[in-house]
Order: sequence, then structure tokens, then C-alpha cells
Amino acid sequence: MSAADRQKIAAINVSATAVVTLASCYVQKHARTWREAGRCLGIGAIAGAGFYQAKRFAGRGDITEGWLLANAATSLVENTTAGEHPLGRIGYTFGPFRLRLVTPLDRARESIVDIDVSLAETIYLARMLNDADDVDVRDGMLWWETRDPVREDDRLFLGYTWGIYPGAWTRARETTWNHEAVHAVQALQTDSVDPPAITLAQKPRPIRFRHLRLGALNLADNVVHAQLVDYEDRWAEIEAYRLSGDEAPPR
Repeated sequence: MSAADRQKIAAINVSATAVVTLASCYVQKHARTWREAGRCLGIGAIAGAGFYQAKRFAGRGDITEGWLLANAATSLVENTTAGEHPLGRIGYTFGPFRLRLVTPLDRARESIVDIDVSLAETIYLARMLNDADDVDVRDGMLWWETRDPVREDDRLFLGYTWGIYPGAWTRARETTWNHEAVHAVQALQTDSVDPPAITLAQKPRPIRFRHLRLGALNLADNVVHAQLVDYEDRWAEIEAYRLSGDEAPPR
């Protein structure tokens, strides 16, 4: 991949994550002053650089490292948009659940572990289970396989990802698996700015179910692109193809 391609993808990740982080801060009322807004932009830019590097890791086959880095970048965003210290909690997403472990930098210290639930990722999990011939845990996430390529209209897919659940045809090439891992990181990146829809547990306790998150941005992004944008022109595909195989999406 050329230096120009890398610079463009990195710039889009940094700038887009900074902007949506600021927007989420504003929605959650933590960007009320110029100082707070600058903090949200700055942390969002750092997280965007982390997401870009996570996708590079996944694209070259270092999927576990990429997934861990993507979770760290997500922690920066979700803590900042909630008005907390950027490293107040370190989170990890597995399935529709996100576990967030307290650190010494947490200001409230109301629990040791908070567990959030994503409605969108629960829906994607059900769809994945419906399509899968086999499900496995590897690289720190849920993967699924099919015995035959996935057919969508008149196109065959050797790999397919629902939300954060990457999948591929059993006999697909390694680059296909890497490509789908990039899509999983993209979904986690989108989920990172999702504001809580409902706060479940209010009282301090060691372990608590804290937030229900809708994943509305994730769902909307998928619906809009599926309906309005041709496959080869979707940014998610352009990015995944470039980072996993240094090629453009097929037309």
C-alpha cells in the first residue's frame, strides 16, 4: 500500500473519530466549554490513530493485537464522552457485552466492573447465528464460518461480517479472514461513540449491569450504505480491501 493511501486512511480515521467524539460529548453534555470541546477533539484524534493502527494490525493478520488496541481506543472514547478520565476504565467487548474494569484514575469508583449491553450487537449476534454453520472463539472475539459462500442478490461473498462478528467461507484465503477482522474493528469504532440509552444500575456495587446502548449509529450506517451506496464505493470496503490486500473493491 502506498504512503498516500496510508496517509489518507489514517487522516480519515483521526479526523472522523475526533468529530464524532466531540458530537457524542455534546449529546452527553460534556462539551459545554471550549476547553471541554478541545479535550473531546484531542482524545478523539488519539483514539482515531489507535483505531487506524488496530485495522492495520488486523489487515496484516495480527488480529488479536488489533482487537486489543481497538478496545483500548474505544475505552478512550467512551470514557471521554462520559465526562470521565480517558483512562478511568479499560473496557473489552465480547459478543453484545462490554466489560469495563475500573482503574486508579476513575473518579467515581462506584464499581469494580461495569457491564454494558448493546442492542445492535445482540441483533447482529442473532443474525450471525442464523447464518453460521460453525461458531468459534479466536483472536479474542466470536468468529463464524459457512460451508458455502454467502449469497446476497447476484453477488457471492467469501467473507461476511455482522457487526463485530467476522465470518468467512471455510475455504477462504487468509486475506479474506483478515479483511473481515478489519470490518469487526470498524464496527467497534462506530459503537465507541454510542451514548447510553438507559442506565440500568444506579447504586454502587462491585459488579453491575450499567448501560443499555442501542447502537443506532452502527445500524444506521449499515442500512444507509446497503441501500444507497454501491458495494465498491463503500468506505468500509475500500478501507478493508486496502488494509488487508492492498487492492480496490471488485466491481
